[in-house]
Amino acid sequence: MSPPQQMLEYQKELDENQMQVRKMVLESYQDTTAGKGRDCSEFFDELEKRYSHA
Repeated sequence: MSPPQQMLEYQKELDENQMQVRKMVLESYQDTTAGKGRDCSEFFDELEKRYSHA
């Protein structure tokens, strides 16, 4: 595979990954607005405790 072709493939993969991430973020946002999932304060407190000692 030639370098320009590799770059096109790489860019295509990055674009697909970005679309997937955006989709997951929107789904999470919709779940949050619907009242599903954990309290974000609780979640971030847990993360802070986990990584403050690292």
